[in-house]
Amino acid sequence: MPFMEWSDRYATGIEDIDNDHRTLFTFVNDLHDKIADGAADDDVGATLAGLVNYVQVHFEREEMIMTKAGYEDLEDHVESHRRLSDRVFALKDQFDSSPETFNRGALVEFMRGWLTGHILYTDMDYVPAVTGVTDRPDD
Repeated sequence: MPFMEWSDRYATGIEDIDNDHRTLFTFVNDLHDKIADGAADDDVGATLAGLVNYVQVHFEREEMIMTKAGYEDLEDHVESHRRLSDRVFALKDQFDSSPETFNRGALVEFMRGWLTGHILYTDMDYVPAVTGVTDRPDD
């Protein structure tokens, strides 16, 4: 059983966002598995870097969709993204500077808690306002 298992309860019904969320689940599961298997620091670091980069890609896509939809709580949602980005970049910097003492278990627990909480509570708030809007330029 994966560390984080996707289920319909996480589905927003917005294909672009749900695909991003599934990808984030995959990254967190990959990171967890590498840590559990005792993978080399370089392997863990590469997966962590991919996760951090994809978090940014996802946030940009989500913010574009909310902007196109005229979502009224966009500013607060963007601020929650900035706080998480700051935290994730800080964790990556800590790992990069001292992988041998970095608390890897706390990292994956943090990511699981944040991702599930953010989807179930923060993201579900915007769903009614953005349903049908995508990040594609022709929409």
